[in-house]
Amino acid sequence: MEMKDSTGTVHEVDVDLDRIDVDARPGRLWLDGHLAHVAKVGDDWWVHLDGRIEVLTVVEQGAGGGGDDGGMTVEEGQALLVMEAMKMEHRIAANQAGTITDIHHDVGGQVAAGAVLIDIEPVEESN
Repeated sequence: MEMKDSTGTVHEVDVDLDRIDVDARPGRLWLDGHLAHVAKVGDDWWVHLDGRIEVLTVVEQGAGGGGDDGGMTVEEGQALLVMEAMKMEHRIAANQAGTITDIHHDVGGQVAAGAVLIDIEPVEESN
């Protein structure tokens, strides 16, 4: 998992789930006996612990910036990305099986209606 500190610096961290206990009250958990307040905002978890605020960002498999040359093999119907519009998340799925050849947009960027998001080279059918 990646963690961004208050300066925006990203650190790779390992999370030991044995050190975390969920509190009965929403938005709270215990970490090594210390009460933490947590809130999920988009893909980020904001954690207030011992007077500090940290932002934990979970990077989902397949997430990445625009301009990626792809190479990932996908199945028809497989979820490829999540778009947010009007505070709702929309999962975009592959319309065909094949190999991703290009991703046209950056993470967090705006996309015009009808824009091509991802190019997929179809799998050649064998007879």
